[in-house]
Amino acid sequence: MPHRSRSRGSSLRRACTAAGTLGLGAALLSGIATSPASAIPIPPSTSSCTYNGSPVAVAASNTTGTPVTVSCTGLPSNTLVIVAQTSPLAGVISPSSSAIDEADLSTGVAVTTSLTGGLTATITMTATGGTPGFAAIDHKAVCPPTQAQVNAGLTNCVVTVANLLTTTGLNFGNIIYPTEPSPNAPTLRLRPTVARHIGPNGKVVTAADVHNDCPTPVRALAHCWWGAALTGAPNAAAGVPGFTVIINGTPVTNTLAASPAVYCAKKATAAACAGLPVGTLIGPHLSGTILIPPTIHKGGNTVAALEPNTTPDPGNGPSNTVAAAVTFWLRR
Repeated sequence: MPHRSRSRGSSLRRACTAAGTLGLGAALLSGIATSPASAIPIPPSTSSCTYNGSPVAVAASNTTGTPVTVSCTGLPSNTLVIVAQTSPLAGVISPSSSAIDEADLSTGVAVTTSLTGGLTATITMTATGGTPGFAAIDHKAVCPPTQAQVNAGLTNCVVTVANLLTTTGLNFGNIIYPTEPSPNAPTLRLRPTVARHIGPNGKVVTAADVHNDCPTPVRALAHCWWGAALTGAPNAAAGVPGFTVIINGTPVTNTLAASPAVYCAKKATAAACAGLPVGTLIGPHLSGTILIPPTIHKGGNTVAALEPNTTPDPGNGPSNTVAAAVTFWLRR
């Protein structure tokens, strides 16, 4: 079993430098949100990996190191890869070249795959405050994530397999801690919320989060959790579909979208980070429109926005979706 040491962290950093990149952390989380609660290949990789024998999520202790054996097939043959533990902040950091600061390289393992693309490596998963403890350059990178980070949809730290020389992510598995916080449910606001008449073609209303429920930076009491914080939704390139909106149990037309979360590092390039301090976490935000059909009844009508859930946390809506609801009133 590998052990934490300064020499291992230093050697991995030298390897990263030799590879000509400081963006390894981004590769470690690239594509992570495309499938819920699964250790899956990161496209275009077709690799198959297990983490302590499970292709789903792997459990870790909050107090002591937890060995995790990663076994893979279908990786590039005779290729140097890294297996490392990373904070979910790496998946949304700007610029992506700073994402290496979110990984604990002292527990990472560099290994060369076999001629048939196989790999077996064991690393020690750690927790912040444990013995040994998770340690990254960025002090806000912690495992398990903070309540604020989880509220922004960054629900899990990960163990990831990545090509060290090209910084290409290949496979990942989520880490589950016994004290991991659960995200606060998102909220939904419509404008307007009351109408006296609905025309034969229906009425278009705008949708957003409830005012001040998802502040910047995200707080422990915030309600920013939508189900695809790393990619946003819809995101066809990542395989994440759009929203479903149901009024009184019937699907209706919508143009809803949720933005991805953004973590602002030094020299951030994301437009959302303009003017914000280093270390600011911006949560996903809801936007778009909903078509209120002319068939709604007089009085209160329940409008529910359902987003596909790509996190390991169970969704609060039907079929494992992330849901928020509000009442639309028709007064005739």
